[in-house]
Amino acid sequence: MWKVFSAGWVVYYIDKKTNIPHFLMVKRFALSKKIERIAPKWKIQKWETQEKAAIREISEEAGLPEDTLVARKKLETLSLKLTNHDWKIWIDKDITYFLIEYSWDPDSVQVIEWEWFTWVYKRAQIRNVLNLVTYRDLRELYRIAYVCIWDLSVKDKFLESL
Repeated sequence: MWKVFSAGWVVYYIDKKTNIPHFLMVKRFALSKKIERIAPKWKIQKWETQEKAAIREISEEAGLPEDTLVARKKLETLSLKLTNHDWKIWIDKDITYFLIEYSWDPDSVQVIEWEWFTWVYKRAQIRNVLNLVTYRDLRELYRIAYVCIWDLSVKDKFLESL
């Protein structure tokens, strides 16, 4: 069995006109050759923290400058077990997801087309996300992220009023 540790991210920005959070999602081809939309994740390098790995990967894959990304909260760690044809666990993967705020122009987001990643869906409000994501645990992660965004927003507004 192979143990893998990954960092993932749920990236959002707040629409300045409506104050509604929008999510940046990656569209990719799954191993089944079907298109899926996901919150991306990637393996953590030995010298990195989970948070640093998440920010680095966003920067590399979406071309976003690291200084436009702020890790707002650690969300959850999801476990994924991949099996071979004998149903023996082949890979045991832990993915720690972070809520990351993007503070720049969402129109500048460009995904470098490599491996399976093909596109970023830039205008996804929470209802779009829940319809686009097929994995139940990932939909729940987005629900948690959405609640956290509103909690952080309320907290920030409260602190600004002091």
